[in-house]
Amino acid sequence: MINKLKIAYSEYALKIFFTLLASSVIYSCSNDDDPEDIHEHENITRVSIVFEEGTNSETFTWNDGSTPPSITLDVDKVYTASIYFYDASNPNDIEDITPEIREEVNEHYILYEKAGVSNLTITSSASDVSGSDGIPINMVTDWSTGGSESGNVVVHLIHEPTNKNGTTRASVGGANDVEINFPVTIQ
Repeated sequence: MINKLKIAYSEYALKIFFTLLASSVIYSCSNDDDPEDIHEHENITRVSIVFEEGTNSETFTWNDGSTPPSITLDVDKVYTASIYFYDASNPNDIEDITPEIREEVNEHYILYEKAGVSNLTITSSASDVSGSDGIPINMVTDWSTGGSESGNVVVHLIHEPTNKNGTTRASVGGANDVEINFPVTIQ
């Protein structure tokens, strides 16, 4: 009788053990009810900035792996600059990423950091797009030049900025989707 109880107890303990084991395996393999939003960064391999001043227009294009072109601007002018982003990794199928960035306006911000060009002012244009916070994201900007000088403008396309009022890369937060250092000459 005692042996039968020991056998029954052992079988019961094994059933409990395997039930718990199966439950833990099933639980660990289940999908999370609140999956974390995962952002796949855009594959940006080409950036073009189109400068317009009056009826004149000039485009400066950077391609991944190449040296950014030098941007040359005239003294005492105001240019409207529109920026465009592309995935040109497949030359036979170039994808314009710009509409996606406009669509995700609340998740992006473009910062222009100047170095050595104090006679250049870059501000958001009246035709720029704004997020739900009312802050323009700098897809269309006005570049006002003063006297002659040379320096650089670093363009950052930032994903999930934490402070769109920041004036430096560190103060804006978020993650870079792209960063390009354009040499700029005002003459």
